[in-house]
Amino acid sequence: MEASSSTKGFFQTKPVIPPQFPEDKALQRIISLHLPSPTPKSISDDLLRFSRLVLSKQILGYIADAERNTPYVKSHTSFGVENKEDPLVTSEGWRELQNTGIREGIVALAYEGSKDQWNHRIHQYVKYHLWSGSSAIVTCPSAMTDGAAKLLGRHLNDENREIFAKARSKLISREKGVAWTSGQWMTERKGGSDVRGTETVATKVIGKDETDGLDADGEPLGPWKINGFKWFSSATDANMTVLLAKTGKDGEISAFYAPLRRRVNGSANGETELNGIRIQRMKNKLGTKPLPTAELELKGMRGYLIGKEGQGVKEISTVLNITRMQNIVSSVGAWGRGLAISRAFARVRSSGGRLLCDIPAHVRGLAQEHVKYWAHMHLSYFIAALLGRSEGFPPSNDSSAASSLMLPQNIEDINALYRILTPIAKAQTALASINGLRACMESLGGVGYLENEDPELNVARIFRDTNVLAIWEGTTDIMADDLVRAIKGRGGDTALSCLKAWIENALVVGDKTGFQDETSRLRFAAEQVLSDLATKDKEELKWKGKDYLRDLDFLVCSCLLILDASRDGNDVVREITLRWIHTGNSTQHWREQSVWDKIIVFGEATQSKL
Repeated sequence: MEASSSTKGFFQTKPVIPPQFPEDKALQRIISLHLPSPTPKSISDDLLRFSRLVLSKQILGYIADAERNTPYVKSHTSFGVENKEDPLVTSEGWRELQNTGIREGIVALAYEGSKDQWNHRIHQYVKYHLWSGSSAIVTCPSAMTDGAAKLLGRHLNDENREIFAKARSKLISREKGVAWTSGQWMTERKGGSDVRGTETVATKVIGKDETDGLDADGEPLGPWKINGFKWFSSATDANMTVLLAKTGKDGEISAFYAPLRRRVNGSANGETELNGIRIQRMKNKLGTKPLPTAELELKGMRGYLIGKEGQGVKEISTVLNITRMQNIVSSVGAWGRGLAISRAFARVRSSGGRLLCDIPAHVRGLAQEHVKYWAHMHLSYFIAALLGRSEGFPPSNDSSAASSLMLPQNIEDINALYRILTPIAKAQTALASINGLRACMESLGGVGYLENEDPELNVARIFRDTNVLAIWEGTTDIMADDLVRAIKGRGGDTALSCLKAWIENALVVGDKTGFQDETSRLRFAAEQVLSDLATKDKEELKWKGKDYLRDLDFLVCSCLLILDASRDGNDVVREITLRWIHTGNSTQHWREQSVWDKIIVFGEATQSKL
């Protein structure tokens, strides 16, 4: 690729990205929908401050350092002795970004405050959204930490409740030096996403060695000894992990909690070492390079059983429900950052004597991406609201989502919708954001393809990192399979009926608010796909699983957009809704469409002479 010989005249000034809150109109709309109206000052001030922080010189410097100085293993000391104490080396940038996320409550927000207030999950995920483009993927351990906190919180009445309670209190802390992060180790060479291929084995220690040794905090090491190999383990620098291993003569899969470090026996100075873990090597990945992902050999790792033997898959699903939600918000968060960069670039980049923001063809392409982004933002935060409701957070009585018919009131309906929609959103938001960020790169021309020294403009980095979201916590095929399990498994008929009723409810609202043509089209599409899901056998549904993910994504996003547009008659939201449902087709004159393009992208109607 040949670069231009000169950039003179290309820019009126350097592109400057405004803070995503409040410049991101889709994000503003989500906040107005799911949080009290008007937004409490404590929340709006927090989000505005944080949206500036994530673009600050300090944070951008940490990103650059984390990208330049990727993690590595220092396997031996200068004297050739195996380094068991601190073999993993991470950058200052990575550690400071970790500390920033912890201090800002990226995990803690979901566990703070009273549950008789608003849905704290929404506040948490909006911050997570803003953080995604600047985090250098410290959001990965944050996701697993959140999942581990929720899992341990379910077992505070178990035999090991004191150990679990102490660990959980650290997982949800904001205090530097106190707060923990957690790993989540499932993947093995043989099994991949299929945990039935787990070869790691845990055996209970009986007798004298049962309580032998202490972890780094002075707590007894668990009574289970774990041996095996974990092939793809992110957050290798975490303080603890949740992992799967086989137990008993039948090799049932069980879940375990284990600290990552233990005290060195006989040490008078409280020295610590890894808890029966040997880091074999770091993974060389396309993206997420600052994230320490490694192959781990477990030899005598000590831990505690979570729940009952043989219930490991059930237990780990609690973690997956959270990490998949984080995956969804990471997708739209990274996408939102890419679009913010594209908007900033278009305002200052000149071509043929005009700014890109005044060239209709360029703005049209951006508008098409913004429509897709709006749709998937609604899907993402609808599921976030369902998660919060399932955890006992009420919708604020002052929120539009509560006063409209968007959120079900019945907890069984809430849980059913969350179960059936999560795999759809996890798959489709990842794919949409990857495609969307590719378009953002293209919108910057050659600059978009560069690994820029200016981290704020580096769409290529965000694109690289976002590609993992279609793989981590289950590929698109795995999500399609999970959707079929949700429909054809226990409670599947109820879940499908709930979805059908929710869709019809939204279409009835659309009938009353001027969307009759659109609701007619959507009813026909819904009848086809829901009939297939109800009548076809499991194997055929799996074969066409990706098609159903796509079709249900379109239907649910359409309904959410209709419900949003109907609540206040907002003309911009109505235009976005029509464009989404009609896949960009319009009877408007192209000049009229181009005016709407600019409104959708930049929030303004003024346009230079065409």
